[in-house]
Amino acid sequence: MYTIRSCGPDGVPNNDYEARNVQEAFEELFIKYKVDLVLQGHVHAYERHYPTANNSAIMAGVSKDDMTYTNPKAPVYVISGAAGGPEGHFKYKNPPSPEWLVLMDNKHFGITKLLVTPTNLTLTMTESATGMVHDEFSIVKESGAKGYM
Repeated sequence: MYTIRSCGPDGVPNNDYEARNVQEAFEELFIKYKVDLVLQGHVHAYERHYPTANNSAIMAGVSKDDMTYTNPKAPVYVISGAAGGPEGHFKYKNPPSPEWLVLMDNKHFGITKLLVTPTNLTLTMTESATGMVHDEFSIVKESGAKGYM
């Protein structure tokens, strides 16, 4: 769906690896049913995206440091493929920088951990070899927020 592996410079998914077909099949459902977080794999790398809908980042509620999404208005997408595979990390060739991309890491093997409470979801990506945290962010639902989470 959303990955810099399968999009053009404008961030619109192309049909490499069926990205556009997956977007057309699922994005409307994710938005309709107010999905907060979409975890994806397969690509042997890690990517985190802003809340995204219809190829655009939805920045309402995103903190200045990009670490907290309060009452997001669209799903946050994460590719959690940094555990790797026999062929190693995915090698991006001239990766684009679409507006929805927060960060990409294809140099470190690691694990992704989720901590979920009734009002908070925190995702941490930790490097396997050193235990160093490479990314951490939270999705927060304020009291009375409707929809997502």
